[in-house]
Amino acid sequence: MRTTLQLLAILAALLLIPVSCQDLFRQNLTGTLVVTLPELFPPSTRAANGLPDTGEFLVCVTNAEGKVVYENTYAQFPDELPVPAGTYTVSAVSAVFAAPAFDAPQWGDTQIVAVPQGGSAAVALNCTQLNSGLRLTVEDSFRSAFPAGKLSLKGAEGSLPYAYDEQRTAFFHPGAVSLVLDDEDYVQTLFTRTLAARQMLSIRLGASVGARSGGVSLQVDTVRTWQSEDFTVGGAGPETPDGAYDVLQAREHAGETGVWVQGYIVGVATNTKKVDFEGPFTKNTNLVLGTHASTTDLGYCLSVELKAGPVREALNLQDHPGLLGKKVYIKGDLVDAYYGIPGLKSPSEYGFY
Repeated sequence: MRTTLQLLAILAALLLIPVSCQDLFRQNLTGTLVVTLPELFPPSTRAANGLPDTGEFLVCVTNAEGKVVYENTYAQFPDELPVPAGTYTVSAVSAVFAAPAFDAPQWGDTQIVAVPQGGSAAVALNCTQLNSGLRLTVEDSFRSAFPAGKLSLKGAEGSLPYAYDEQRTAFFHPGAVSLVLDDEDYVQTLFTRTLAARQMLSIRLGASVGARSGGVSLQVDTVRTWQSEDFTVGGAGPETPDGAYDVLQAREHAGETGVWVQGYIVGVATNTKKVDFEGPFTKNTNLVLGTHASTTDLGYCLSVELKAGPVREALNLQDHPGLLGKKVYIKGDLVDAYYGIPGLKSPSEYGFY
């Protein structure tokens, strides 16, 4: 009997071993996902043209089964997202675009990344324009030929009425877009164009003699609009906000002076490698920038000296707690360490864009 009980005890212990090993193994099944979204537009062009700030992009992470693991704006996205090891789809869009709309360009990117057990995977989303645009200029000849006419642009997801004096650009998902004329209940399709992503088409719409018999003329002004930039390897640091370093870039460029840095105001340094990320704040002599508005990891931070003067008066969190989480551009000198982490000293200019 004693032997039987001892045997049962041993068997029970053996049964517990796989469970313990399995629990231990599961602890090593997690990894981290790091998502970066480079700034798409210089702040000066954003302000002038209403282009989106990357901080407002919606970032979504889904697993191999299509289940949403995490979703938030890029500004609030964590510096490191813990996830079970596996394959993930990471996407970002500037705005939801479901149906044709005026002045509604959509920017985004989607990439697939594998997160290893106990390791980290990084993905950089290179966002480009996902939809296409079409703009009409209705000439007087067309207005005279069809004074009571009504135009509409029709895509796969719906149509948009297009007034003769409309000056905005209509945006559609890539595919066929048709211009339809309703002339006193006589409906005809004037033309169809197949547009690709990023394609911006401008058409001048006129009418020749006998237009009511089909003599409509089209003149294509601009087929595509491209953006360009100059980049010099090993060049000096950015001297304007348009080329500002982000926080991680700034941390790698200690020694450069008079350069612009951009990041989110996340807190105030109180001592060496100690930062208050929540108010109330009791110091006005510095602030800390993060890669995201939600950053609390010092490895993703940059400390900023606030000397007495207009920059301190405008940016310190003690007097302006509402600036917490705001994106700011600051010009100054990059140093190896300030409050124990890479920093920026002697700020001379700042701006919100």
